[in-house]
Amino acid sequence: MQLERAFDRRSWHGPNLLGSIRGLSPEQAAWRPGDKRHNIWELIVHAAYWKYVVHRRLTGGERGSFPFKGSNFFERPEEVSIKALKADVKLLRSVHDGLIDEVRVFPAGLLGRVVRGGKWTFRETIIGVAAHDLYHAGQIQLLKRLQES
Repeated sequence: MQLERAFDRRSWHGPNLLGSIRGLSPEQAAWRPGDKRHNIWELIVHAAYWKYVVHRRLTGGERGSFPFKGSNFFERPEEVSIKALKADVKLLRSVHDGLIDEVRVFPAGLLGRVVRGGKWTFRETIIGVAAHDLYHAGQIQLLKRLQES
């Protein structure tokens, strides 16, 4: 499934999202390329948030159950430590696993329907979150290169 390839499966295109953050130190994840710019750590939680949103859209779930207050981007880190970074990566994995479980049982007959209150179909929404992972994997690779220069 493309959603899995974009996240943690081997792909022809290069690093997937999980591969792009493998081996990062908390300091690397917290580094900002400039004032008011997002760091890798924030991209990790941002990706988790949008997986949560897509899961919620597939299930018809209510808003408000994401572990952090707010939406879209969350200022990170609160603490620069390996423990804190691992906790946010664990959140990303957990939300991804829940999304995968839901996609596997989602009725194929509903994939062409528009998500309630939206303009995209369920199929487009699922494909979109895979594209979102790849977009941010590339962005993370670029941020890592910028740190080296």
